[in-house]
Amino acid sequence: MELENLTYQLWVYFFIFARVAGITFFIPFFSTTFVPVHIKVFITLFISYLVLFEVNGTFPINSSPLVIIFYLLMNFVFGSSVGLIANILFYAFQFAGETIGIQMGFAMANVFDPVTSDEISLISELSFLFSMLLFFIFKGPLILYSIIIDSFNKVPVVFTLAPDGFMVFSQKLFDVFTIGLQLSMPFIAFMILLKVALGIVSRLIPQVNVFMVGIPLEILVGFLLFLGVILIWEDQFTTLFFQLIEWIKNSMILLFQ
Repeated sequence: MELENLTYQLWVYFFIFARVAGITFFIPFFSTTFVPVHIKVFITLFISYLVLFEVNGTFPINSSPLVIIFYLLMNFVFGSSVGLIANILFYAFQFAGETIGIQMGFAMANVFDPVTSDEISLISELSFLFSMLLFFIFKGPLILYSIIIDSFNKVPVVFTLAPDGFMVFSQKLFDVFTIGLQLSMPFIAFMILLKVALGIVSRLIPQVNVFMVGIPLEILVGFLLFLGVILIWEDQFTTLFFQLIEWIKNSMILLFQ
């Protein structure tokens, strides 16, 4: 009897591990190469153990091996979906920084990004790091892990993807561009006005070399505006982050039934 109970608890642990592993390997910051794989595995093992004795429900441990593997993969997909959706906000800030960098004349000013092992815009990297800083200030990892832990009481281990779940998930990913443009729109509008003003000056005073004056002026004004935009972004991040958390809480239950 004790052996059967131990076997049952072990299988329950595997299902919990699959769901927690999904979010650990896709959650912001923890999904990057900054965090070693063995640290990710340790975090997943530890959190899964804490959740083990709090989870109630039906587990398909008496099913065929293929069915068990299928539901293990589905739980991993559930966790990874939460992690991917959480990344939307950070990629939106990165996209906004890319747009701002182009307006400042930094389209070719790239730096090496150790996370993606690729070159990325300087302003884009600063925007991404700023959003990541706010993420930890607002205890984002704890909030996302609490969602996963609470999901065991709302979404059973045995579930299927809703018919329109993929479309809802895909449409949410497009918010990267929508949010990114909203964040960078004030900056873009002001820089357009600056370019128009420089164009008027070049027509009124032909002796002024607008090309030589305009580029340094755009960089100087751009940096000053960027500092002002960052102050605004703090409030916007707070609003967008908690809106995204509410969307995850409400929609994940509908996507996975």
